[in-house]
Amino acid sequence: MSNMKLRLCAAILALASVGSVLASCGSSDAGDSKTTEANTAADTAIATEEVTTDYMPVFPEKDYGGDEFMFLTSSDGDDNGADWVTYDIYTENTTGDVIIDAVYERNMWIEETFNVKIAEYQCVTMNETKKAVNAGVTDYDAVITAIANGCNMGADNYILDLTQVPNLDLKQSWWDQGVLKGTSINNRVYIATGDITIVDNEATWVLMFNKQMAEDFDLDLYQMVYDNKWDMETFYKSAQLANKDLNGDGKMYGPDDQFGFATSDMSSDGLMYASGVSLSSKDSDDYPIIHTDMDKLTSVIVKAGEIMSDADTTIITTKNGITTSDDLRLLFEGGRALFFGEVMACVTRMRNSTTDFGLIPFPKYDLAQENYYHFVHKTAGKGVCIPTTQSDPEMAGLIIEAMAAKSVGTVTEAYYDKALTYKYMRDEESAKMLDMILASRIYDLTYIYDWGSLYSQLKALIVAGKDTVASTWDKRMSAAEKALTKTIDAYKENE
Repeated sequence: MSNMKLRLCAAILALASVGSVLASCGSSDAGDSKTTEANTAADTAIATEEVTTDYMPVFPEKDYGGDEFMFLTSSDGDDNGADWVTYDIYTENTTGDVIIDAVYERNMWIEETFNVKIAEYQCVTMNETKKAVNAGVTDYDAVITAIANGCNMGADNYILDLTQVPNLDLKQSWWDQGVLKGTSINNRVYIATGDITIVDNEATWVLMFNKQMAEDFDLDLYQMVYDNKWDMETFYKSAQLANKDLNGDGKMYGPDDQFGFATSDMSSDGLMYASGVSLSSKDSDDYPIIHTDMDKLTSVIVKAGEIMSDADTTIITTKNGITTSDDLRLLFEGGRALFFGEVMACVTRMRNSTTDFGLIPFPKYDLAQENYYHFVHKTAGKGVCIPTTQSDPEMAGLIIEAMAAKSVGTVTEAYYDKALTYKYMRDEESAKMLDMILASRIYDLTYIYDWGSLYSQLKALIVAGKDTVASTWDKRMSAAEKALTKTIDAYKENE
């Protein structure tokens, strides 16, 4: 998320985080025993009026003689299927859709400015990148792929360190600084996201609520957020108000009854990372360490597990007659859930819903927590990387940087201002909540790599409502440390 036109509420978070996080709906050193929230130094930016930043840098004058600049992007066979086909990199024509038309406008500017032709090949991106590099094929200039793919291909030396690519200025506002700092290893960066794609927004985990139900239960949820009264305990108590055995059979069954919280099991991650905990930190050389505040992690997992395993309050996929995330969305649209936790893409999928709903952040762990935090799904969220077979890194850097910068006033603005704020969102308050959410995203390497299945085992505890955090951590640490060492060694070999 960048600085386009933002209607920022007072005290919106501007995070510089280290450390991210199957979309259904498709720094401390080793001796530091203290873990700050999300291992980040978070600053709070205060804005009370609309801020407009339409700055465009002066790019080198280049004429590439009509050369093609080919992006590898996701087909319906790539990560997470048809719902996550890339749609924001290339289009042949305008269609009347605000996003597609903005993509066309951006690309036409790129093509006219640099005399280059933007092209796209949709495929299974990581497989195609590896195949091309192994064969020495130089046809592909850049890749739009999952954040997790970028991290893995970086370790395996299939893509370039973006900090060494000419013309890329990763400090600019159109690059998400959270993913750069969170996924870097030894100060090298292999995948970047931000305004060049809007899929990272779509893959951000968010919380929606039914406005009529909230009013019925006398819940002013927006004000709770503004007044710093929105934490896990308040969220759980609010959700419990909505439980209702509609058919009176004495049991809570998904297709028949009303619930407080409808979500996939990924809200285990949503709740855990919303607390500010991270399973990784970095040492003084920017190498990852599996490290956390065990007392806080235990408390967070126990509380999140209480919420997620309460079958009377929380309805998730694979339980109580619900088999898909779309079932949950339809349940929420049908007015039978107060809250719906899912990726941001589900908001746009409810464009025709008659249910009046709003958007709020995932709750803090407790009211002492300074900031809100949100994770980005590691295979749904996308970024850009450059294959090692790129024959002209200078050209690649220039085109990618220019596309990212030009996207601020075109693609991002169309997605954020026109599509979300005015078309799908039902009120201005939700737009302010979206500002807050997209400014508070964190990226945790232990989630991305899942060394030794440590992350997935902790997630399983939350889904099951078990409190064996310490024993699970101890049991998985040996395998996790070995896997981490293997990752670090791979990066060192690339040097």
